[in-house]
Amino acid sequence: LHWETKMKKQSFKTGQYIFKAGDKANEVFLLASGEIGIFLPSNATKDPNFILKKNDLFGEMGVIENQPRMAEARCVSDCLVLSMNVDEFNNELDNSNIFVRGVLWALSNRLRDLQKQNQLKADPTN
Repeated sequence: LHWETKMKKQSFKTGQYIFKAGDKANEVFLLASGEIGIFLPSNATKDPNFILKKNDLFGEMGVIENQPRMAEARCVSDCLVLSMNVDEFNNELDNSNIFVRGVLWALSNRLRDLQKQNQLKADPTN
């Protein structure tokens, strides 16, 4: 089977959440159409920190690190999203080169650490 056949299609409406911070990371996503806003926990505004567009991947950090979601993903417009569950993703990852797996984990871990540092700067009482 090709990886495309392992992905499920989901439609979301404007304003719908794909996931929220703290949710269990059980899927990796590919945005097929529409726009999704990523809202970091330190963001107290209605404007997303990042806007994802067609063909952007998201939700990978929690799956790679087996950690809860660190941000919210909310649809800025109606969206079509493809997803792969954690077991299928890990199977694909297990079949990849050990060097590639290490790079993915390191990058994801560094991004999460940077986000935690930024959050502490934004709210020193945290």
